[in-house]
Amino acid sequence: MESLYLRTFVEVVKTGSISKAAETLGVSQPAVSRRIKFIEDHYSYPLLDRSGQILLPTKPGKFVLEKALKLLDIERELVSGLKSMRENKSVSFICTPTFGVVHLPTIMREFMMEFNNLADLSFMSDNPAKIVEAMRDGMYDLAVVEHCDSFDSIDFSDLTTISLPGDDVIFASSPTLEIPAGNIDPEVLFAQNIFVRKEGCCSRTLLEGNMRSIGRDLSNFKSFVVLDDLHMTFQLTREGSGVSFLSRELVQDQLESGLIIEHRIDGFSHSRNRTMIIHGDNQQQINIPLNFFIDIIRTRFGLPEA
Repeated sequence: MESLYLRTFVEVVKTGSISKAAETLGVSQPAVSRRIKFIEDHYSYPLLDRSGQILLPTKPGKFVLEKALKLLDIERELVSGLKSMRENKSVSFICTPTFGVVHLPTIMREFMMEFNNLADLSFMSDNPAKIVEAMRDGMYDLAVVEHCDSFDSIDFSDLTTISLPGDDVIFASSPTLEIPAGNIDPEVLFAQNIFVRKEGCCSRTLLEGNMRSIGRDLSNFKSFVVLDDLHMTFQLTREGSGVSFLSRELVQDQLESGLIIEHRIDGFSHSRNRTMIIHGDNQQQINIPLNFFIDIIRTRFGLPEA
């Protein structure tokens, strides 16, 4: 029995009228009458009592109505589930700029090899605080953040978090500045210009916290220049225009080739944590592309697939 006939029968019983059911269903009265006749012939029982002004279900009609309502509920769940699977073939991702520069291109290539026809994709970057706020507002499916302080004081009851291996934040300079590599007297670095990120970015937050721990601030450098462009920061640092405080991952290749020199200050915190955040709604839905994206990140950082 097609659900169309059951739905028509339910609507007739609900309205008590062929004409009202036809109006609700957007079909003609003869069409409704034919569907009712078909279902009565199919089950070999009269399903409607036509003796009064209002159509009422007969005893067999009440039994069919009860089962029809259950079947229609199942159909709605089926359609909703399939629609959810179709609508969830999308990925909205946000991360901190460091992750976006170092890891996202490789992750994207692997993802697009598997889902090259997926149209609904969104990849953004921002600072950790704004990312957490956006995730709690449900603006993104997934996020990765580097952060310089603990998330323990933040309520993540609506989010799922997975710890990822963190990274180090170092001072970097060009060999032309002739600053000794490794641990160094901070006064040597304070004599240089320093390129820093905008307020709220993790590397700047970490640097400012370190400076406060020794009773200093950014004004103790020769000058500090705020740059929101990591590539410009790399270029100016390589040219010897000043030093920068940034993720070691960002300059790993330049460190290995000798284009950049690494510096640390005793007593400074040079490490920071990294966390993957999954919006709570995605734990209840089937989203194969998103799950694949998550597994790529887990594998990249040596974590087992979920």
